[in-house]
Amino acid sequence: MIKLPQSRATDFRNLESKIASFKNYSELEFFYNKFIDDYLRFDSKYKFTESFNKDFVFEQLSRRFSNRESEFFAMPFGVKDVFNTDVLPTTMGSEIWKGFKAGNDARIVSEIVDRGGIVFSKTTTAEFAVHYIQDGKTLNPHNANHITGTSSAGSAVAVACGALPISLGTQTAGSIVRPASFCGVYGFKPSFGAIDRTGTLKTADTLDTIGFLSSDIYGLRKTFSASFQKEPENYFYSKNYFNSYKEFKTRKKLKVGIVNDQFSGFADYDSYIKEDFAALLKKIADSDVELEKVKNIDFINDIHAMHDQIYCKSLSYYFQEEFVHTSKMSKIMSEMIAMGHKIDVADFINAMRRQPEYRAKFDPIIKSYDFLLTPSTASVAPKVGQSERPDTCLIWTFLGYPVLSLPVFWSEEMNLPFGLQLVAPKYGDFSLFDFGEAVIKKIA
Repeated sequence: MIKLPQSRATDFRNLESKIASFKNYSELEFFYNKFIDDYLRFDSKYKFTESFNKDFVFEQLSRRFSNRESEFFAMPFGVKDVFNTDVLPTTMGSEIWKGFKAGNDARIVSEIVDRGGIVFSKTTTAEFAVHYIQDGKTLNPHNANHITGTSSAGSAVAVACGALPISLGTQTAGSIVRPASFCGVYGFKPSFGAIDRTGTLKTADTLDTIGFLSSDIYGLRKTFSASFQKEPENYFYSKNYFNSYKEFKTRKKLKVGIVNDQFSGFADYDSYIKEDFAALLKKIADSDVELEKVKNIDFINDIHAMHDQIYCKSLSYYFQEEFVHTSKMSKIMSEMIAMGHKIDVADFINAMRRQPEYRAKFDPIIKSYDFLLTPSTASVAPKVGQSERPDTCLIWTFLGYPVLSLPVFWSEEMNLPFGLQLVAPKYGDFSLFDFGEAVIKKIA
């Protein structure tokens, strides 16, 4: 069924308004003491925190208060534990790196801090942002017997339970969209290259993408607008984001492409996913939106295999030193690295060459639409111990397109949420926020 999440006090917009209303520091301090108590209570139940320091939070608040006009004044941000942070440890979900302190902030963290944001906590991540999360960490707030998704799970859970309004995440395959879908929050993966990755764990050069998980689209839009690299003298392509949005704003009618059974894995999607997706399409089709099934894209079914070659080979390169300490590494991580070692260098180079070729092949197709629509995941969150089924998430990551996952579905059968995935042509990030808000209004 179609079901929108209810508004709450920790939604980005609501919390921002509340914080802005405080007239003196004592009011802010009193509020934050209560906020921290609630956060710790949520964390004791759902286990989504890797590192938290109350004194550090108040130290930041006292420094920020003199600049109340800053863009993110006193707003708390969760930081996935793959981003360097100056004060809090950066463990990357690994026993090998436990207690490591980078001594600096990742570029995206600096962008938030410079605008008044608070580095509130480091959220739990899968080991080296791959697959393995220790048992008992990041429990799904809807049902602890079901998983929370892949590596940005701690960020998703922190937002889903109401502990934080927004958290940083990363996606190399589906690590933002899947946790967003399984936990019932908004997830945004920008166009590849939109956000500087300096100071962020590297796993695959042509795939790693920084994004956000939030309680509302407002928070996603504001955070992305403030933090993406937009100085034309340093980032030549940044003008494309503004030009794309300017062109989008002139459209009187939208053309939206549907992606379902063109993806071979769609046959294995649960029936309620297919039924609810079809029902939503009927709701949004009107005089302003023309829906059309995308044709001639069977080649997308080659992408999972190419992604695996690039990803596993890259892991075997970047984690050579860690691979020596397999006793402190999960079985799945060591297996993926070992698999990478077995991939022939020529096959890896071939996959790397084909990646831009496939982008060039899909670009004219997606540019004939304003957006694409497809379910975020093949099912609701699987039970603990079960694997996620293949979906289209890594296809859009591979192609570098921006994606927004909306928490608009609820399975009455499973009593769990799942998401709707909106895809735009590269640089269409801002238009995604507009369309996401329009979809929410149409189905409300």
